[in-house]
Amino acid sequence: METFLKVNKGNVELYNSGAQRIKTFYSGGNAVRVDWYNQKEGSVQVQLSTGQILIINSGCQIVKRI
Repeated sequence: METFLKVNKGNVELYNSGAQRIKTFYSGGNAVRVDWYNQKEGSVQVQLSTGQILIINSGCQIVKRI
């Protein structure tokens, strides 16, 4: 099943093709953009409103701050 990343009210969420939320990667409320960092491993790259970039792994843990 295909999955999609979405920024919803500043939080980063993963949805399936049936529009059901699977998990929340980031819940800080200040995310403005999200992209896959490594789709095979399930990690994402989140840009915050402050300009900071977070790399978050599939376990929803922040691995790196840029």
